[in-house]
Amino acid sequence: MQLSSHIKPYAFAETLPAQGLWPVGSLRLIAAVALIVLAFVPLVPGVDVLEGGATTRGFIEFGLILAGLLLLAIYLKEQGAFSFDFKSPVFLLISLFTFWGVLSSIWSPNPVLTIAKSAELWCISLAALMLVTLAVRSDMTNGKLETVLGLSMVAVVGGLVLANFYYWGMPLPNTGDTSLPLHLFTEEPSLDRPQLILAYQHPLLTGDLLALSVICLFVSDLRKVWKAILISCLLAMLWLADARGPTGGLLVAVVAVGVLKLRRNDVRVIVVMLAISIGLGAALFFQDSLPAAFSSLMTDDVSTLNSRTDLWARILTHDLGQPIVGIGYFASRYVLVKDFEWAGHAHNSFLEVLITTGVIGLLMLCAFMILVFKEILTTRNAWLLGVTLYCLIQGTLNPLLFSPGLAMFVITIAVLNAGFKNQAGDQIPRLERALVPPAGGQVRSLNDQEGDYGITSLV
Repeated sequence: MQLSSHIKPYAFAETLPAQGLWPVGSLRLIAAVALIVLAFVPLVPGVDVLEGGATTRGFIEFGLILAGLLLLAIYLKEQGAFSFDFKSPVFLLISLFTFWGVLSSIWSPNPVLTIAKSAELWCISLAALMLVTLAVRSDMTNGKLETVLGLSMVAVVGGLVLANFYYWGMPLPNTGDTSLPLHLFTEEPSLDRPQLILAYQHPLLTGDLLALSVICLFVSDLRKVWKAILISCLLAMLWLADARGPTGGLLVAVVAVGVLKLRRNDVRVIVVMLAISIGLGAALFFQDSLPAAFSSLMTDDVSTLNSRTDLWARILTHDLGQPIVGIGYFASRYVLVKDFEWAGHAHNSFLEVLITTGVIGLLMLCAFMILVFKEILTTRNAWLLGVTLYCLIQGTLNPLLFSPGLAMFVITIAVLNAGFKNQAGDQIPRLERALVPPAGGQVRSLNDQEGDYGITSLV
């Protein structure tokens, strides 16, 4: 019998050689992912080194992302599977948005910043694709990928606590300590509200890091005792950070994941929790129009969301100038600071995309969310549900979606992982059937389209 085969690079039936990926190999993955996570933490004060907005912080950020990509690429090459599914709708959509972002540098007030941030967004989506490809082909199922990502973020948090001795002279400094050089922050925090400091990171970004770490660990395959210890430490630090948006988003996400698991993947739970999250986001955005009975329950600080509602109202009534194409990706600060000196961005994912990339970019973001919702309803993946709910709620207050940052990195991994695992599950039974020759002794294809995998056996 003569057997010949040809498998395209993106065939998920192709598995990696058994080289002990878990747990030894996962340490290298944790290191690679930790570098990318660390890229989103400001490690130095923002100092311009080139005209046009290039800063030392930006160079370090981009360098860490590239270093993480390099480690992932080396690992994939060593495993003999240096190939990806570039045809993934999610990856293609992010790539299309990235292209539009780069194109917007033509009319952006800061072309260098626009191109750099567009490149960062594409790089983290590529890193997510590489990580998920490796995970799927290596059969990292039942919470293992979630464990890798969660432990990577825990490692970064632990490293930053130790680094605080160098930065601030103590492990857990806060913004209420007037003896600290708080002027080193690009946006000086409030002294009236003590919040945890990690390196030079804003407390809200610290909240995102801690909350997303908890979500990943909550659905991971770690032993319960380790989960309890790590999550308890992270929650204690989140309390010190006093980040209300991340805390609220985390609470909804964890409840949704827990209920989904108890209800055994009931699709009705998914729909209800998504509706609640969208409703909460709408309530935050349009709270000025809520009945007085609801508004009276909020303090002045909460009711204005630290003046965000005034900013949103001005954005909605402001003549954006170029509503179709936007003013340039990541360039909203050059318009908003004229009226709000503290507004480096729109403090809302959808408004930020609308201002910077126009209606065209906003349609791409909406298409991305439709793909995410479709994967949630199709796969009923608890991790994807939790991360999506968090990004929807916290994304109402800060630009998380389609912005190069930790939240976008995590949600991209989660949606690609859910989709690829579902696709792999559909293909493996067809592979098994195709390898059993029919009475005629010939197998032509593993898919409905001839030549998709091109596995043939000649008897």
